[in-house]
Amino acid sequence: MHSRLQPLIKGVLRRGARHLGSKPLVMRNTAPLVSFTFDDVPDSAYTNGAAILEQHGVRGTFYVASGICGSRDTHWRLIDPAQIRALHDAGHEIGCHTFSHVGVEDLDARQMAEECTQNQRRLLELCPGIALTNFCYPFGRASLPRKLQLQKRFDSCRGIYEGINAGVADLGMLRMIALYDRTLTSEKLRRALRETRERNGWLIFATHDVADPPSWIGCAPRLLRETVAAVLAENMPCLPIRDALAALGYRRPH
Repeated sequence: MHSRLQPLIKGVLRRGARHLGSKPLVMRNTAPLVSFTFDDVPDSAYTNGAAILEQHGVRGTFYVASGICGSRDTHWRLIDPAQIRALHDAGHEIGCHTFSHVGVEDLDARQMAEECTQNQRRLLELCPGIALTNFCYPFGRASLPRKLQLQKRFDSCRGIYEGINAGVADLGMLRMIALYDRTLTSEKLRRALRETRERNGWLIFATHDVADPPSWIGCAPRLLRETVAAVLAENMPCLPIRDALAALGYRRPH
């Protein structure tokens, strides 16, 4: 009986994490904001992605799982320690993506805490003084218990559910727009920017690799350039997650 109930319980807890606004922030930004984020951080997100942002005077947030850095999978090779340091030194934000890139809904509280602690310890070795204050869920999903646990540890947690953050943002499950070649059409980009302006919102772009050709969850350098240019043409500030939170009026609890 228990084994048959497990998928049902998992689904309920996942829906709760998605829909329960458990860490509300009344947004106090004076202008619409945009952030560019990169998950897993394939090396092309460093060599192409960061370079394109820097050419426009923009900095992004790179969610790193340091336990798998330098490894290679089907789609890409992940950035190595030297590249992490270079991103940090260039002013980009390094975020937490667990240590071993594991789905958080399958972890208990102790395992979850250890994943974050290991990642922080390793990144502190690479970048002394670094502050990991923002998190991204690997694979984009979370259970409600892990969401509640993580939102206490981090200022924000970003998921993969699409939308513009506006009015009251749920810092436990920030919404995003996928910056993928296969999904981000010119019309979708125009609609997202228009909604962000009309609602005085916060638009978070998320992608993985920045390669030609890209993976199914990545973008070509051309698309990233065009997207950055479109945002800047709207005179919208482009800020890493940490700086966008400050512009929204977020203050970390003491």
